[in-house]
Amino acid sequence: MMRLEEHRAFIVEEFIKNGGSPVATQHAFRIRFALGRREAVPDKKTIYRRVSNFRQTGQTLDALKEAIREEVAAITPEMVLKVMNSYREATSVYQYSRPPLE
Repeated sequence: MMRLEEHRAFIVEEFIKNGGSPVATQHAFRIRFALGRREAVPDKKTIYRRVSNFRQTGQTLDALKEAIREEVAAITPEMVLKVMNSYREATSVYQYSRPPLE
């Protein structure tokens, strides 16, 4: 996981450092992570997307998704039951507090 975050940060930093050149960013990425000539590097579209997301939010979209995943994982079954019961009570009160439909 840390390696992926390192890749994301490196892409944004190198893109900015290289004057917005995705090709120079790919080249630097290949050198930094010791990739061979035929090993995959992030394509131009991915580089532009990561930089754009970073500029809009201050972090990569993937980091935001991961934060959301962690929040969802923290939800316990007890919490779900509590919300469901609260919803049932609220809807049952609403159902009996309005005039019947005719």
